[in-house]
Amino acid sequence: MLKREELSDERIEEIIQEARAAGYHFFLSAEERAASLKEALARYAPGEEAWIFAYGSLMWNPALDYAESLPCRIEGWHRSFCFWMPIGRGTPELPGLMLALEPGGACEGIAYRLAPDRVERELAILWNREMLAGIYRPQWVATTLRDGRSVTAVTFEVDPGHSQYCGDLSIEKQAHHMAFAEGRRGTSRDYLANTAAHARALGIHDPYIEDMIARVAHLRGEDVAPSVPPIAAD
Repeated sequence: MLKREELSDERIEEIIQEARAAGYHFFLSAEERAASLKEALARYAPGEEAWIFAYGSLMWNPALDYAESLPCRIEGWHRSFCFWMPIGRGTPELPGLMLALEPGGACEGIAYRLAPDRVERELAILWNREMLAGIYRPQWVATTLRDGRSVTAVTFEVDPGHSQYCGDLSIEKQAHHMAFAEGRRGTSRDYLANTAAHARALGIHDPYIEDMIARVAHLRGEDVAPSVPPIAAD
C-alpha cells in the first residue's frame, strides 16, 4: 500500500534519481510538476472545494485527506491498460501495465471531495504521485455523483505521445502482462484484482476489468477467477 510519506518531495526526488540511474529519463522534475499543477489550478477558484475522479488505484489506495467520497460516472473516457510499468509492478524484461483514461465511452469510479483549506496541499501530493512520469494529461471533467449532483473533477487522461504508451496492444497481450508481471511494489494482477474488488463493492460493473480478471485466471491455470483480496483501507 502506498503511504502519504512516500509521496513527499524528498522521497519523490529519490525515486526519480533511482529511475534515471536505471536509464529512465522521462520522469518530470519538481519544477515541471509544479508548472503542471499551476496550470491545472488555473481552472480552480481559490477558497472553493475541489473534486478528484478516481478510476484505478486511487479507488482503493487514495492516500489523500478527503472530506467525502461517492461513486460517480464520467462520459467521454474509458479505462484502459495502456502504458508500460517497467518498475514498480513490472521489470524491464516483463513490464506491467497500468490504467489510464482514453477517449470514448464512459467510466464509473469514485469522486473524492477536498475541503477548501486542503485543496492545494492534497493536489500537490496527488501530482507527486500521478504526474511523476509525465504519462498523464490532467483534465477537469464533468462528473455525475451517484446522489444526483453534478460536479467538475480533476482526473488523468493518458498522453499517447509518451514513450511508455502502448494503447495498441491486443487484449491477449495485455492479459499476459497482467498475469505475470511483478516488481518491487508487487504484481500487476494484484493491481487488477484490487481495482475489480473495489469496483464490485461499489456496485460498479466494468466488463473490461471483469474480462481481464477471467483472462488472467485462465493464463495462470486457474479454473475460476482468483479470490479478490480484501478492499484496502484508505
